Amino acid sequence: SKAVLDYIFYLMEAGYNIQAVRGNHEQLLLNAINDKTTFQDFASKGGLDTLDSFNTDTVDDIPDRYIEFINALPFYIELDDFFIVHAGFNYLSSDLFSDRDSMLHIRYFVFDPEKNHYKTIIHGHYATPLEDIMYHVIERKNSRINIDNGCVYSHREGMGIFIVLNLNDLSYFIQPCLDNHNYEHSVNKRRYYKNKG
Repeated sequence: SKAVLDYIFYLMEAGYNIQAVRGNHEQLLLNAINDKTTFQDFASKGGLDTLDSFNTDTVDDIPDRYIEFINALPFYIELDDFFIVHAGFNYLSSDLFSDRDSMLHIRYFVFDPEKNHYKTIIHGHYATPLEDIMYHVIERKNSRINIDNGCVYSHREGMGIFIVLNLNDLSYFIQPCLDNHNYEHSVNKRRYYKNKG
C-alpha cells in the first residue's frame, strides 16, 4: 500500500538503513505496468486495494517514485550469516540465484546448506502458524526460518501476527494484527521475546 511505502521512505529519509526484497505482489504490479494483459492477475491478488491506496484505478497513475523504488528491489539480500528472500530458493536448480521465479513464488523446498554457503535462509511468502515459526527460530532446524504468520489471517488459529526478527541475537517481536477490529488489541498485546536457545 501507499502508506507502507511512504513509511519506508520516511524511515530512509530519517537515516535508517532500510533494505527490502522484491516479493510476488511487487512483481505483479511491475508486470501490470509493463504488460496490460496481466492487469487482471494483479487486480485479483490485492491489486485493487493497492490502487485504492493511491486513489486511482489504473497502475499508470502511481507516481514514478514508488515504481522506481519497487523496480530497484533486489530478489534477495546476502548477509554474513543469512540470506533474506521473499519465498525461498529452488535447491534443485544448479544456480540458486538465477531462478527468480522461485525467489518470488516457491512454497516448499528441500534445504541444501552447501548450495547457499551454510547460511540461514530468512523468508516468508506463505503463512505459517506461530508455534512453527518459534520452533524454527529457537531450534534453527533446517537452517531456514519462515517469519510469515499471515498477519491478514487473524481469523485463523495461530495466525494474524506481524513478526520482526532481530538477526543479531534471534530475538523477536510480535504484533497482533490491528486491522481486524474484532480483535481485542492494545499496546499491552505487544510482546517481545528473547531467544534463549
